Amino acid sequence: MCDQEDDLIETPQGAAEESGPDNFFIDILTGNKESASPKKLLVQKVLRQLIESYGFDRDDLAVSYNPQIAGQGRRRIDIAIFRPNAEHNNDNLQRIIVCRTQKKRDKLRSIAEADADLRELKELLELIPGASLGMWTNGQEEFMFQVERTRFEVRAKPLGVWPVPGERTTDLERTGGVIQVSAEAENLEDALLRCRQYLNRNLGLDHKDSFKQLAVLMLAKIYDETRPTGERKFWIKGDEPFTEVGQQAIAQRINETITAAKAWQPNLLTRGWDLTLEPNETARVVMELARYSLSETQPRFRTGAFRAVARSVMDGREGRYPTPLNVAEMAVEMLDPKPGERIMDCSSGTGTFLAMTAVHIFKQKLAVLGTTPEEATSEQIRQAQNETAAWAASNALGCDIDPFLAVASRMNLLFTTGNPGRVFRIDARTFPDGDLDGIETARPALPLGSMDAVLLNPWFSTQDTVSDNSILQRYELGHNWTPDGEGGYRNAGDLNTAGVPPEVLFIERALQWVKPGTGRVGILLPDGLLGNPGDENIRWWILRHCEVLASVDLPVEPFKVTVKEYGLTPALPSLLVLRRRSQDELINTEHLEYKVFMAVVDRAGVDARGNHLFRRAPDGEEKWPRAVGQKFGFLR
Repeated sequence: MCDQEDDLIETPQGAAEESGPDNFFIDILTGNKESASPKKLLVQKVLRQLIESYGFDRDDLAVSYNPQIAGQGRRRIDIAIFRPNAEHNNDNLQRIIVCRTQKKRDKLRSIAEADADLRELKELLELIPGASLGMWTNGQEEFMFQVERTRFEVRAKPLGVWPVPGERTTDLERTGGVIQVSAEAENLEDALLRCRQYLNRNLGLDHKDSFKQLAVLMLAKIYDETRPTGERKFWIKGDEPFTEVGQQAIAQRINETITAAKAWQPNLLTRGWDLTLEPNETARVVMELARYSLSETQPRFRTGAFRAVARSVMDGREGRYPTPLNVAEMAVEMLDPKPGERIMDCSSGTGTFLAMTAVHIFKQKLAVLGTTPEEATSEQIRQAQNETAAWAASNALGCDIDPFLAVASRMNLLFTTGNPGRVFRIDARTFPDGDLDGIETARPALPLGSMDAVLLNPWFSTQDTVSDNSILQRYELGHNWTPDGEGGYRNAGDLNTAGVPPEVLFIERALQWVKPGTGRVGILLPDGLLGNPGDENIRWWILRHCEVLASVDLPVEPFKVTVKEYGLTPALPSLLVLRRRSQDELINTEHLEYKVFMAVVDRAGVDARGNHLFRRAPDGEEKWPRAVGQKFGFLR
């Protein structure tokens, strides 16, 4: 409840002005078209959370409610929640929400530090006798309160959770905490980002150390949801996070859960991945995660939220950085993996391709149940998630040379599906040889020629080329090639000791890993490799060994947004989709002409600054396109 609009949330430079002709939204309560402002959009965000996650009825909510209060005149309440099916008046007002637009803060505040901002909410709770719960939010921070009334005073007691409709205030103190809710994409991402901000900014941990702490807690949370309801320990009640006794109780429950979770998934984490937070710090992070039921949350929402907190753990060395989520989604949909297929990423990084493949499999599982992610019930979501987890246990495979990223990939799959899949720490370039700690278990799990599909975004580099003879000798593309005088090329027999870009070797490695004749590869490559005259021999080799199913020229903007925090300049990217030829096809050098899908994508969801690009449906609903561009095909 605030009339001040001058202290606004900072918007990205170059974002549309409020007066722009397309800057409007469709009100979630009324369905009416409204002009946008930071305050209105914040209110809509909270309303979506109340309706879609917590299950409040639209008819029981009101925006800009103006109650008459004796001796106070009229006050404005940003969001008022009334008793179900009751008249909207002060007697039926149960909850009050204050939305304040403010500049984003570097550190999250404690209740004491935010006291000046919270006075308005506390005053309203005191003045309206029927109101028992209150929330204050600026879109970045959330503070929740329960009202305690005695003969002599009205006290707003802080809460760690927001109860669902129908829960009594006395239920907040029960063992097991409040009823958990499913999370929408925005809510879960915001919660994890608050966790990361608290660990990074308030506690001073670097990106990798903060991710380790959060990963251990996420493991405990996911494991806890596999337990019967009465045995769960990842919960809070009432004001536990705000008292020393409560913080100690939370920490004890969580540490017990972590021990059990590590026994449940003994191969997930490695040495050094342990919870080292103090009880008050543990309670602060658990408070953000405890309210949500991940088993009832869409996998697409979960992997998007995971990506938000994991994208900073890659350091950009050798041109390595996370794959843009919408690019990975497009690649997965083009390869269209099936539930019975084995899918691999041999440069898995933070596990984006594997997680998006799991999302694709989840949709197929829902389709068998006769529903969609938008229409599925909670029970259908749980069933499809369980089946997707079973798929991931045997068919989601990956590897990375970096031990930290191998764990991050497993965590991504676990967070998305409930199972970490099988991701090994090995050097994909030297497999099946090598001496890294994952090689012995990887050999029987990842034999060459056994995969139905490989999806990967290898690191691009023209400077850190591969010149190690022990690696180059394993690859035809590690050798020098000369024209054969008949329009083709022949292997000259000597190694290219001047250095081969890593992505070139990964083309051949990915093809070696898929089944001859049917195996498919989706690989991101720099445009130059597909067009530079000096790389013609590589393109000739690809056409010789593969059927090119698709070539998609991608816009650079999603990659610019991804790599800007590393201080890198992205290469212009393309997605190449290939089918490995069988041995019979290789013997027969004459191949029939075939169609190749080709596309030039003009826009892919964001501009160069990271601002989202939207399309609008006829009714004004904003739609975020994965890709908009031109399509054409040709005969080879």
